[in-house]
Amino acid sequence: MVEVIEKLDEQLLETAPRGWVCIGKRKRTLATRVGEIEITRRFYCKATKKGKKYRFLLDEALHIRKRRRVTNGLLKLMVAMATRLPFREVSEVLEEAGLPVLSHSTVHQEVKYYGALASKCLEKDRKAVFEAGQDAGQDQQRSKVPILFLEADGITVNSQRCEKKRLEIKVGISYEGWNGSGKSRTLKRPRVVMGLIDGGDRFWETFSADLQRRYELLDTQIIINGDGASWIHSNSREYFAGAIIQLDRYHLKRDLRLVLGPEAADKLYAQLQQGQSDVFIDTLESLESEIASDKRPMYEKLLNLCKRYREHLGDYRSRIARRYWKFELYGMGVAETTVDKKIANRMKKRGMSWSREGASAMATLLMLRSNKELFNFLDEARLKDIANPVKKIRHFAKEAIVVEPGTWMQARMPKLVAAWSPTTKALRDLSKPSGV
Repeated sequence: MVEVIEKLDEQLLETAPRGWVCIGKRKRTLATRVGEIEITRRFYCKATKKGKKYRFLLDEALHIRKRRRVTNGLLKLMVAMATRLPFREVSEVLEEAGLPVLSHSTVHQEVKYYGALASKCLEKDRKAVFEAGQDAGQDQQRSKVPILFLEADGITVNSQRCEKKRLEIKVGISYEGWNGSGKSRTLKRPRVVMGLIDGGDRFWETFSADLQRRYELLDTQIIINGDGASWIHSNSREYFAGAIIQLDRYHLKRDLRLVLGPEAADKLYAQLQQGQSDVFIDTLESLESEIASDKRPMYEKLLNLCKRYREHLGDYRSRIARRYWKFELYGMGVAETTVDKKIANRMKKRGMSWSREGASAMATLLMLRSNKELFNFLDEARLKDIANPVKKIRHFAKEAIVVEPGTWMQARMPKLVAAWSPTTKALRDLSKPSGV
């Protein structure tokens, strides 16, 4: 690999841009999956009216970033591990596996860098749709489905070096239905959108822009499930006209049990499942005098929530149009599990705290990993700074860099045939065969 890279450096010397002069060579060590390699490349200078400029043509050709030494293959492995393990453990595992030793700060730095790039891509798509008025999926083949299920939830993580003690990561999940039946059923084409997104409007704009790239939503019935957060129930209808929105059944049933007890809660919940929303609220309100004092704050919060979102209380299956009854429809509520598995395991359950930049970067990388897009993202050609150098120089490897011994033994030294000087005489003496 070193020979191939330095062969490219020689060819770049021959085709150097006008005005750029080689003024020497510099060494650099790169960390790869096959170990560390040390390369020597030429340093170029160009005089301009504003002063001198400097560059490494080889670094630019291979897209090697300044002050970064991790190549793409090792980078993908390192970032993928960092979405599962703390940064220090990633560094230790790499060392134990015999790979180049990288400090935990290096791992942290790379995660923040590429997480920020991924966040910028999400924001770029959002602005293209909601600020520039572009169609995000006009150049792509989009699916058309009769029903699309959306769920939203949020999770807070501890913060450091922030004004707020906790940061909320918003999560959106979309899927087209279910495969199979019973306990063995799985979600059909699930996709996650999540990040440290401020405000409900910005989240739904980001979520909508992502959906627009993949779906033709005209005449599609949207079902939205949420836990009662205002940024879910109050903002979502503005972006999906005609959507059916329901309060998450798990959270609703859990709160009822905590306030009323299992038996009374199950009876009251059965009324709601039969479509009797008004009876449900009236009955819940009539039980105020029976609520224990220590449970009264929770009761009042639950009652106010049910009154505020009265139209969201009924199960979506009792409100959906008859033409959709032919599809297999099940209860919703995967957001809680998604948040627990995709975010909490990595960012919350180990007593960690995050800076705002670090939390945003990690959440976006976890999103890419959940969608099986992490490696593709790191390999994208438009992110030039992480292009794979092996692809760039593969054609150079086809040229045999194996030189016969006789060839290099017969090489000439230009200085030996130059005009006479003390240096020339000394070199001639050194180059004579032994005994001559």
